[in-house]
Amino acid sequence: MANTSTSYDLGLLKGNTWRQWADASGMAYYQNLVTQVTTFELPAGWEDVAGDAWLRDPTKTWPQWNNERTGRARLSDPSPPPPTTYLTDPFVKARISVLERTPEILEPMCRRLMDGILQWIFTSNEGFSVFLEAMALDMHPDVSVFRVLVRPGGSLYEYDFLLGETKVPGTSWETFAAHLHKVCASCDNDTRNVYGMLQIGFEVQFYKHEDYQFEAIGDRMHLVTDVDKFIAWTRHLKTHPMPFVDH
Repeated sequence: MANTSTSYDLGLLKGNTWRQWADASGMAYYQNLVTQVTTFELPAGWEDVAGDAWLRDPTKTWPQWNNERTGRARLSDPSPPPPTTYLTDPFVKARISVLERTPEILEPMCRRLMDGILQWIFTSNEGFSVFLEAMALDMHPDVSVFRVLVRPGGSLYEYDFLLGETKVPGTSWETFAAHLHKVCASCDNDTRNVYGMLQIGFEVQFYKHEDYQFEAIGDRMHLVTDVDKFIAWTRHLKTHPMPFVDH
């Protein structure tokens, strides 16, 4: 982007009363050319409506789309193609970018990345919920995926489906695989059956705790270069559920 101080000129709204700007973070704001007042709220009357057409602005040196009816500018594609993997999710992309350019990765950064990936894969429409621990206690997982089921009679219950540990690069894999074993063995399901996942930096592997036996399933994978393999394994977990309660 061509930058004058910390603002980017996105052009005028239709009517030539309001000029659009973006600050250094990419957030749009609006300047009334008569009063010189600025606001981060889109002025009334220039809201998008269903059916509006958007055109790519060829005059900008950065990607920008303009509403053909109102002139409102966007810096993200208003009609993006449907994501095929989590790598196209904007939140996941941003978190991967931060990790790749940060020399000393902190554990919360790894957790946020995995949280975004699991949110993309395990959706509420499929009966899943992802919970990220801000600061996990010793026997608590760093991240949990819950499965919501309806019992006969209509009662809803949550069960542990996947318990995960997320650690920084350089952490001992064997040490935290053993710790994950203890976490899975302490899950809240009656059967203690649950899937496990260990993430260290960009590497990840799935585990299974079934009938009080704990074992790795599949190989270690890289969250970026093995994206298709990772997604395939999560689909395998979904299609091979283990019983949560004793029969």
